[in-house]
Amino acid sequence: MNRISRLLGAIGVAACLAPHTAAAQAFGDVGTRAAGMGGAFVGIADDASAIYWNPGGLAAGSYFSLVVDRGTGEVVPDGSLSGGDSSSFLLGLAMPALGISYYRLHSARVVPPPLLVPVDGDSSSRNLSAAAALRVDTLVTHQGGFTFVQSLYPGVSVGTTVKLVRGIAASSAVVAETAADALDSEAAEMLGKPTNRVDLDIGVMAAGGPLKAGLTVRNVREPHFEAAGLGGDLTLERQARAGVSYAVSTNWIAAADFDLLRTHDAFGARRDIAVGVEGRLGARAVVRSGLAVNTVAASGAGDARRAVSVGGSYAARASIYVDGHFTAGNDRAGRQWGVAARFVY
Repeated sequence: MNRISRLLGAIGVAACLAPHTAAAQAFGDVGTRAAGMGGAFVGIADDASAIYWNPGGLAAGSYFSLVVDRGTGEVVPDGSLSGGDSSSFLLGLAMPALGISYYRLHSARVVPPPLLVPVDGDSSSRNLSAAAALRVDTLVTHQGGFTFVQSLYPGVSVGTTVKLVRGIAASSAVVAETAADALDSEAAEMLGKPTNRVDLDIGVMAAGGPLKAGLTVRNVREPHFEAAGLGGDLTLERQARAGVSYAVSTNWIAAADFDLLRTHDAFGARRDIAVGVEGRLGARAVVRSGLAVNTVAASGAGDARRAVSVGGSYAARASIYVDGHFTAGNDRAGRQWGVAARFVY
């Protein structure tokens, strides 16, 4: 295969790509503790990561909490033309009525173009050994916000995060045999023009005895960012999730979350259900585990996303915790891991 055929294939596919609005950055990309429970955290949200997961949870959370969190993940099935990766960093400081946060999210996804054009002469889109021009969408957002919490009734609070979102978006056509190759390509590292948007997150938490219930709506205004390269917009989709938690005992809690809206990833639509548990073992150790399942039927080959998570915390000192988690599942779940440090008082 010569360079000219590769170039012609890329140009041909790029010409077929009309500007479009793409989705990026999944709900569960942020938060090591939450990810260790499979993403079942909207009904818990009692530390500074509540700024992201459910701002309303700060009212019933710790008197003071500081979280520094780092995570990364990838979904690149062997031989697939679709896939993606992500990374996150969160710095949050919270008190019952106020939160301050900064987080950076990076996401990239690879999708076959509407008209797949292999460039080795094979017209079959199923021949994965044929190099083709794949579309790689990348979006980096820097989000800084202030969270304000108000108690409406005893045990019921609402929180709103007003945030400035600085987005850098790009779309490129990359000649590659698989999604993994496309993500590794230098051509996928195109930089876009920064754009600033103002957005809102809203969360509600209701607590009564051992039971808590929460609701979060993120990216209320659905900010969009013009992509450099192939053009089009990359959009932060509006996300809505409800959750419940129940304190089974003094040391153990069980939780479940339910996506209320469909969002999209490299493989199509998703709407997750997550369940998880968290429990204390002794004075210093906390363990957690969870399961997340995409309830939207898979389109094409492969199964819908199913992922299992394990995580834990160690109290280095009375109020200082070191967290970690690892998530893995079927091909459409990929792998995700994260570490965090929390100060809770």
